[in-house]
Amino acid sequence: MRVRGSHVHARVIVIAVLAAAPRVVAAGDAEAVDRPLPLMEPAIVEYRWTFVAPEWVVEPRNVDVRAVISSTWTKRIDYGTLEFPIEHRAIARIPELRCKYPDFGLPNECRTTWRTVYADVPVAVIRRDHVDIDVPQWQWRDAHTTVDVPRLVWKEQQLVVSLPAVAVRPDPAR
Repeated sequence: MRVRGSHVHARVIVIAVLAAAPRVVAAGDAEAVDRPLPLMEPAIVEYRWTFVAPEWVVEPRNVDVRAVISSTWTKRIDYGTLEFPIEHRAIARIPELRCKYPDFGLPNECRTTWRTVYADVPVAVIRRDHVDIDVPQWQWRDAHTTVDVPRLVWKEQQLVVSLPAVAVRPDPAR
């Protein structure tokens, strides 16, 4: 029975210790309970970088110029040229004697025929022709135009990066 009783006592002591433990821990840490817990809340942290970046800028510029402008007008020039074309022309007449028998025996019948002699000869001819010439004409004229001129400039730029974070601060209510 004694063995049983000591066993029962051990059970009661363990239950009593467990029941009194929160009071002991709370009583031993009374200073920690009075101190406020830090407040944790979501926040955003921004990081900013400033740098200089190149940028092309196009600037319009007006340009006024006095220029020489050429134009043309057509002028016709008539002229004559001397040419020597070859022509087939009669230059003479010659007699041609024909006989019936070639041995000149009698009786023979002979006839005289007049033939024309032709030759290719150069003949002087004046041929009329013309040439159309573009004659330049010069004038001063004022011209106006707009020219886009590119220019490289350096501009200040900012890069902002926002990151999520957790802010820890003391509880303002206490």
